[in-house]
Amino acid sequence: MNGEEFFKDIVSGNNDTILGDVARKGLGWLSKAYEKGVTLRNDKFDAGKGVTRVNVPVISVGNITAGGTGKTPMVRFICDALIKQGKHPAVLSRGYRAEDNKKNIVISNNGEMLVEPSISGDEAWLLGKVLPHTGVVIGRERVALAHIAINELGADILVMDDGFQHRALGRDKDIVLLDASNPFGYDYVLPRGLLREPLEGLKRASIIVLTKVDQVTSGVIASIKKRLQQLVPGVPVFETTHMPQRVCTLEEWTNGEEGRPVDAYINQPIMACSGIGNPKSFELTLKGIGYDVVHMLSFGDHHEFSNDDVVDMWKMAFAKQAQAVIITEKDAVKLSQLRAIDDFNLPIYVLCIGIEFISNERDFIELLHN
Repeated sequence: MNGEEFFKDIVSGNNDTILGDVARKGLGWLSKAYEKGVTLRNDKFDAGKGVTRVNVPVISVGNITAGGTGKTPMVRFICDALIKQGKHPAVLSRGYRAEDNKKNIVISNNGEMLVEPSISGDEAWLLGKVLPHTGVVIGRERVALAHIAINELGADILVMDDGFQHRALGRDKDIVLLDASNPFGYDYVLPRGLLREPLEGLKRASIIVLTKVDQVTSGVIASIKKRLQQLVPGVPVFETTHMPQRVCTLEEWTNGEEGRPVDAYINQPIMACSGIGNPKSFELTLKGIGYDVVHMLSFGDHHEFSNDDVVDMWKMAFAKQAQAVIITEKDAVKLSQLRAIDDFNLPIYVLCIGIEFISNERDFIELLHN
């Protein structure tokens, strides 16, 4: 159990030892202080103080919990939909784990990658790679990024990645993603739970999207929607899954090749490896396709893979008698840069994921129009 898993074991209440009880009590005090600070900040923005608007529409995609909810596939879906409407979108991102996110950097412009992943961080670089008709800009100040996207890249609409809590830039739509497997972050703000802010913040949402609904029961979905109706009556709620689209070898993915159907390699025992916020979701997706997952090796969210990690991956795969390793696109960004990966003696596959709406996709796109 790594540090992230241990933390979730504590805050979820699954760890019912004396240590767990003491830890939750201490984290609860810290949460109260954090919540007070967040509330004061939100009160300022609610009053309109410190908010700057730009002369093109802004769509924010974000979440209310820490961890992976599927923002990258959703940003990609929205940008593709906007392009089909004849728009020229640009993505604004913080550039998490970028080499220097105090700088404002254009990562890509219309398919041309302008920096290495080590400069931009993996998530922003991945957006640039998978959105060949969109510009991606990173930096701390979203207002400054907006002006760069408009004036230098010619964007006529902006998509703000992970923008729900970054309120200095005014927006026309706030799309909030909730992971159906843990939508409300154990009902506590950080660090006692996983909420970035109190649940009343959902009242700012224009649209709520439940992700990974295929990984929970219909009864759980009904319960979530009932609670949302109580919290934010009238806000439209959509259900989506993370749908596997194709699988590539790491070399094919690096070269931008199409790869093969998602079930191309299901006849061999495989080890899954991830450095993402919800590794269990990745494992469930693979098993849903039909892969024989002999082991799930998780490194924790936003893990900075090293050459030593690659060696450890090979040792674990050998110990578990896996014939191949499969990873996410986000991890492919990092692993493809490492020297040790060239000497990896097993095939490495990359699973490419997209967003699929259970129903009412046209209604969602129409809301983007409005």
